[in-house]
Amino acid sequence: MMNLTLLPHEVLEEIISLLAPRDIISLTSTCKFFHQMKLSDKVWVLSCFQKFQIKLHTKRGFAKKFYSKVLCQYGRFLGLWNRHADCYGGLLHIKYAEGKLCAFELQLPKNPYISNPLRPKTVFSIELDEFDKISIKCCINPLQKHPCTLSYGKKALTPRSPASYYLTRQCESGVENSNHHASVDDLEVWLSEQSDYRGELSSSTRTQMIYKYMVLRQTALKTHYSRLVLPKRCYYRVPIQPGLFKGTYSSHGLELILLNYEEDVNKVKAVKITGDPNIPAGQVTFRADLPFCMHLTERQQASFENIESIQPASSDVEWYELPNSQIFTVPYDCVERYQPVPNYCKARFHGFGQIAQEGFREPSFVEGHWIVFNEDLFGFLWTSLHALSMYHRVQEEFTNST
Repeated sequence: MMNLTLLPHEVLEEIISLLAPRDIISLTSTCKFFHQMKLSDKVWVLSCFQKFQIKLHTKRGFAKKFYSKVLCQYGRFLGLWNRHADCYGGLLHIKYAEGKLCAFELQLPKNPYISNPLRPKTVFSIELDEFDKISIKCCINPLQKHPCTLSYGKKALTPRSPASYYLTRQCESGVENSNHHASVDDLEVWLSEQSDYRGELSSSTRTQMIYKYMVLRQTALKTHYSRLVLPKRCYYRVPIQPGLFKGTYSSHGLELILLNYEEDVNKVKAVKITGDPNIPAGQVTFRADLPFCMHLTERQQASFENIESIQPASSDVEWYELPNSQIFTVPYDCVERYQPVPNYCKARFHGFGQIAQEGFREPSFVEGHWIVFNEDLFGFLWTSLHALSMYHRVQEEFTNST
């Protein structure tokens, strides 16, 4: 049996770097040799990269200190999280950046620019201070950063909701909501960041947006998050890969949805990550059946009257056996805001979209068409609403949850 202690130091470090950081710490307590062994920062950098997929720098023993004091306790929070804020929801991304763990709220681009990237806004950070002690700060207002706490555990957010595991960020006592906002003009600034249609907004739509602003502001002192795991790449033949998409929702502006397949990839389902007073975050926005594919002529698509006359039926052929370049026409009596809409699509399916009264009252599913244009773009035609929602894939890369 080979004696590891006889191996050259460089070779031993290469072997040890294959271990998880926690296992390296355990190894150093097994015997006097490993306890006294001087491991270079390279070992901790490689080990942390394999465990967390993050690249730490090697200055002044930073990698070992950052793991043992920050990653060991908070590394499990890396990745994506659903924000819980009444019906609106949200998306949080915790990642390593510039020597610390940063939590970014990923805000949607202005309506209707679904192809634009998400806008990251720092919510909190976890880092080592000048004395190598953990410092957790709320960064919602970069001009007034202040301490906050993080907790993780099982709880029920409302008396009627089931208990589940949540990450909770809470500002320390004494911090007011005003500490999160730079000026009295914050509302107008926020409104200007939401849409380029401000001059066209009705009074009711503006009131809805102001209510959303107030809800999000009230949750700034204490916010709950639940883990979001993205679906893996599908290796079956599918019209479009699953993932996160930005979509248009009429007066509600842009919203974020998660598209995924189920039942042996014969069904597709889209769930809202961000929501609105009608269909809240966490609810299904639409679903479609892949066997119910179709190929329509330009005349059949000319109006909603023509489209509504087409009865949903299972196709005699698979969707990929139909032409992969089909003419697409927006009905003349359709309300849509995304421009330009492609003139061709690769697949089209019968589906059902969910609608409801404000407060998610009387929810129901109405007929519609799911139209796939390419790997990054699809639409949903709401036949009863005479509206077309367009969706574009989120292109950002995210840290994997550990």
